[in-house]
Amino acid sequence: MGLRRIVSLPLLRRDDLAGGYCVLTFAAREPIAAGAGQFAMLRAQDWGNAPFLPRPMSLLAAGSEPAILLKVVGEGTRRMAQATVGQRYTWHAPLGHRWQPPVGRRPLLVAGGVGVAPLLFLADELRAAGVEDVVSVYGGRSARDLPLAEQLAECGILRITTDDGSRGLRGRVTQALQALLDDIANPDEWVIYTCGPHAMMAAVARLAAAAGVTCYASLEAPMGCGYGVCLGCPVARRDGSYLYTCVEGPCVDARLIDWKVAVF
Repeated sequence: MGLRRIVSLPLLRRDDLAGGYCVLTFAAREPIAAGAGQFAMLRAQDWGNAPFLPRPMSLLAAGSEPAILLKVVGEGTRRMAQATVGQRYTWHAPLGHRWQPPVGRRPLLVAGGVGVAPLLFLADELRAAGVEDVVSVYGGRSARDLPLAEQLAECGILRITTDDGSRGLRGRVTQALQALLDDIANPDEWVIYTCGPHAMMAAVARLAAAAGVTCYASLEAPMGCGYGVCLGCPVARRDGSYLYTCVEGPCVDARLIDWKVAVF
C-alpha cells in the first residue's frame, strides 16, 4: 500500500441513503493507494474552528475516486452529510493496517450497520481477485440500517438479519452466524472478518473462538491524529496491555482483544 500523505480533495458526489446514511465520493488526481480495512482522517477545509478535529473514517473505496460511508451521529458527521459537490476536504490517508488476506481460506464477512464499509471494500477486492465464494452476514436494527446491502449481495452469498424483522431473518446477526458455524466441518478452511457495533463484534469474536475459526475485527475508537501521536485510541488486550487502534489496527486478530474491558 502507499505511504500516508495529506491531500486536498474536492467532493465529486454525495449519495444520500435511508436511515441517515450517506456515501461521499471524492476526486483524487493522484489515486489514494489504500487497501481494504485502512482508514482516513477527514476534515472540510471550510469548517473553521468547529468541529476542530478531523474525523476517522473507514474507506469504502480507494483509487482515483476514494469514498466513505457515514451515518449522522454528531456535529462532524452532520456537516459531512450536508457536504456539497466541489467542497474541499483535507484527507490524511492511507492510515492503519488493512485486513489480512484469506490465503486459501473461505472468507465469511459479518457486518453491522455502517460497519459494512471496510467489509464491502474487502468483498470488492476479493471479487476482483477472482474469489467468488464470499459469504456475508449483515445485520441492522431495521431495513433502513442496511446501507449498501445490494452492493454486498453482488459479491457473493448474503444473509440479512434485522432486529425488528423488517428485512431478512428477525433477530441478531450472531444468530445467522451461529447457524453458519454449525455447518462448518473444518474451521481451518474459513476466516471471519467483522466490523460493526462493539457488542456485535465481541459476540462474533466469542462465537468464532468457540468454533475454532480465525476472526479479524476492525476496531473503532476516538482519535485526534490517526498516526499514534495523540494516544487517544487505546484498546485493552487480553494480556493486560493496550494497543493503539490507529497504528496497530484498525484490523486486528480478535483473539488479542479483551472484549469485556475494551470500550469503543
